Amino acid sequence: MAVKNTRRIALGRQQIRTIIQVLMALFVLSMVAARYAEQTGIAFPAGWPDLQGICPIGMVETMTRLVQGEAFAAPGRANVWMLFGALGVAVFFGALFCGWICPLGAVQDWIGRLGRRIFGKRFNRFVPRTADRALSWLRYAVLALVVLQSARVIGFAASSFNPNRALFHVWFGGAFPIGLVVLGLTLVGSLFVARPWCRWLCPFGAVQGTVSLVSPWTIRRNADSCPSCARCSRACPMGIDVHSMSRVRDTRCTRCTECLDACRIAGGLVYSLEAPKEDSAFDALPMKRRLTLSRLTTLRGALATAAVALVLFFLPVTIARATGAYRPAGAAASAAAPALTPADITPTMTLADIAAGLGISGPELLRRLEMDEEFDLSTRVFDIEEDERYEDVTVAWVRRVLADGTSR
Repeated sequence: MAVKNTRRIALGRQQIRTIIQVLMALFVLSMVAARYAEQTGIAFPAGWPDLQGICPIGMVETMTRLVQGEAFAAPGRANVWMLFGALGVAVFFGALFCGWICPLGAVQDWIGRLGRRIFGKRFNRFVPRTADRALSWLRYAVLALVVLQSARVIGFAASSFNPNRALFHVWFGGAFPIGLVVLGLTLVGSLFVARPWCRWLCPFGAVQGTVSLVSPWTIRRNADSCPSCARCSRACPMGIDVHSMSRVRDTRCTRCTECLDACRIAGGLVYSLEAPKEDSAFDALPMKRRLTLSRLTTLRGALATAAVALVLFFLPVTIARATGAYRPAGAAASAAAPALTPADITPTMTLADIAAGLGISGPELLRRLEMDEEFDLSTRVFDIEEDERYEDVTVAWVRRVLADGTSR
């Protein structure tokens, strides 16, 4: 016998998700602040991790360099370990990184709540379903573009368009104008559509969604007890027809579990390894007892899932840190090990940072870049082009010149 549920059963799962999202956003912000510590005057412990890897475009760039055999060249960067962590989560839990850990996804969620208050039931229904589905394939086009850029097939600085980078660097003056525009469009769009960046443009979301097709943990539906009311489908931020599936194998699913919260049948939908089953002993309990047990089960399941996912995500970087494979800035490191490769140069690095990372002098760096020997080494890469003499000096050009010795 199917047991009617109430919204109270699901209380707690979304609160837990929100707490994790807030903590991860603060953690990423602290890493950005650590990078800008000198100019902000904020003191951080030696070895505090730098902002590397928790970024939808940066992870794709790292993935490409991993295939090319370049990802392990810089022990001072955490990007490859963050990539392993995110993919590890995806293998077991699907795209849970997107729904629970990614800060950019979290910010879109929070603005989406405001959109729901403003537009009510019209929220997330401004784009026709067929158009929405077609637009979701743009993620793979962006993925291909970033891969080609990372492989140096095309000259294109994907980081300048990165809304995640703009979101966290804007506080310290390191955001790119184009990135701010993309971020602004994403945030405004979140008032009308749930997670517009994630559902239509995110390249790493495309990777996560593809990997999640084989993950054992997924959203599963009990067809015997499900009345096919479609409440779960209407609640899905990504517009997936959950009520018509025995298990959700859709690349757009972020494992946000909002469909589970919308279901009014106890055990009708679960996020687990196996399909939900009828429990006659549970059905025989008084309603109040059933509600209490369901709530406890929901909370335990959400806490356990979150805990295991976070352990999986941070395990690679923790092991790398313990073994010396990853040595964050300020930590003791072997002087013989390279701190930076040309491929790891970012637009917000100063010329002095690059010289130090490559183990060469400032004048030598300027000579290689064919720049005036008196040029200010404290200039960040993306500010160089403000000098009319060096309008063509971009981060992609700097990487190429330092990698293979070609000139302008």
